[in-house]
Amino acid sequence: MRAELEHVLSGWDSTSTDPLKTAFKTFCTQPDLVDQLIVLSEYQSCERGATWLLKHAFEHGEPVLSRERSTRHLASLSSFSHWETRLHLLQYLEHLTIPDEAEASLEAFILDALEAENRFLRAWAYYGLALHADRFPDGKQKTIERLEKAMVQETAGSVKVRIRKALARIKP
Repeated sequence: MRAELEHVLSGWDSTSTDPLKTAFKTFCTQPDLVDQLIVLSEYQSCERGATWLLKHAFEHGEPVLSRERSTRHLASLSSFSHWETRLHLLQYLEHLTIPDEAEASLEAFILDALEAENRFLRAWAYYGLALHADRFPDGKQKTIERLEKAMVQETAGSVKVRIRKALARIKP
């Protein structure tokens, strides 16, 4: 399975998700699919497709990742080079069990994404801030203030929508 998945993922040109959906249908019953995708996301040639498939798996009922699986996956944050890979991870961040030891690296990952020119990545980074504040509440007030400030400064409607959702998630 891994060699077949790697072939599909490394050959994916990102113009159509059909090859990825086909791969998901083919392998979704395999008990180690998520583990294989976590490993393949560590390969630059596969990272976009692997994280897209992880997001797709969560959208289709994959349960929250265990602490061990999440730790393995989050260890790759600094190596994710493509903006789509970073976006996918932010989109399924709430499906990860974030260990204490990942707090700093996750925060750095999110703060870096907040500086992105890509508005979708920025929007999901704001939501990631709220998820981070949920998990590590010591910084919740600071996050609320940052989100409220961003609500005024951001001009893109799609970003403002995600900021509103982030605020709704963490504001008392």
